[in-house]
Amino acid sequence: MQGADAPIGPFLYTSAPQYDPSAELKGLNRFPKGAAIILVSASGKQRLAPELYASADPAVSYDGTQVLFAGKAAADSPWQIWEAPAAGGTPRQLVHCQTDCTHPLYIPDGRIAYTRASSAGSDIEIVDAKGGAPQRLTFAPGRYVTQDVLRDGRILMENGGELYTVYPDGTGVESLRCDHGPHRTGARQVASGDVIFSVGGRLARFTPALASQTDVAQPQGEPAGPIAEISQDRWLVALRKANRPFGLYSWTREGSRLDPVEIPAGANAIQPALLRPRSRAKQFPSGLVESRTNGNLLCLDARATKDQPITEAVTAVQVYTRDAAGAAVLLGRQDVAGDGSFYVQVPADKPLRIELLNAAGHTVRAERAWFWMRPSEQRICVGCHTGPERSPENKVPEVLLRSIVPEKLLGATK
Repeated sequence: MQGADAPIGPFLYTSAPQYDPSAELKGLNRFPKGAAIILVSASGKQRLAPELYASADPAVSYDGTQVLFAGKAAADSPWQIWEAPAAGGTPRQLVHCQTDCTHPLYIPDGRIAYTRASSAGSDIEIVDAKGGAPQRLTFAPGRYVTQDVLRDGRILMENGGELYTVYPDGTGVESLRCDHGPHRTGARQVASGDVIFSVGGRLARFTPALASQTDVAQPQGEPAGPIAEISQDRWLVALRKANRPFGLYSWTREGSRLDPVEIPAGANAIQPALLRPRSRAKQFPSGLVESRTNGNLLCLDARATKDQPITEAVTAVQVYTRDAAGAAVLLGRQDVAGDGSFYVQVPADKPLRIELLNAAGHTVRAERAWFWMRPSEQRICVGCHTGPERSPENKVPEVLLRSIVPEKLLGATK
């Protein structure tokens, strides 16, 4: 049965007396009065981890038998990453953090990714679920928060109210789309390949073939992502009305049918997750050489943009990093070829930013955000701000006709 009256099956959600969906963007506590993951099944309701003071951020394993989550052993202890059997049992701590670690995700190769907070922001880390040292995946300033693992193996994350993707080795970081709207969060990929997220008090979607977000049919009220997909046309949605706490509703878009599922008294019901097997994402085979300390970046046409075309002549590119105090530091400059192409080598695992110059040395266009490259990463972009859906022209860029050796823009970091 797939209709509006079909049973949902066992599911999890987070119950919290107090919840602010925008708290993480401000570096604040999402659950100042604690939280608990609730398992709902045919046998009733129960806390997933009653041994812990608090639990949140449930993520179900691909086979549906295990649950990753963030948990606090005591009120004054930091959030840690735990795993518990879906059928019940003692939770096992997987990661030991000095600061809060939250939002865990299963990676298809057996590792887990999660968000580690710091005084300056937060980063994404990945670690083997069986133990070992965690590896950092993000190397630019911001508040990176894990959201989902896409079917192609990329990690979907939020930073500063925008959605980004990165591979499990930290390479290929890019904006999911370049139409940059208001605060986007609570993102989840559904079976169609679309990504559904919360934005401006509504739900919206990114469809793979489209360059910009589109609206979705949705119920009246303020949603809080992520949604859980019961079937193609039916979602489990956290929704609040008239400033009351969030409750869970079954939303059938065909016919606009909204049915209450979990409306706890005096608490918010958020972060729904279905307790069922799901298709495993693709594994990403990393080709990084950790002994190397630089990455190579080839831009096919620095003048190409998604919008606001650059009409002024671009003659050079400058690349910056940041020092320990956060100030921009110039790594170097390269002339841009006649077709707008350039090829540079930059230091790995450092924040990077690009600036385009005219013949007088004045700035034509400058990036506002920072990106990074991993050791030995080879990266090609169509243009400086074209969006990931843009295809390049089929020709050899002029800069490679001059030399296949990149210009070293390594500054004092080398």
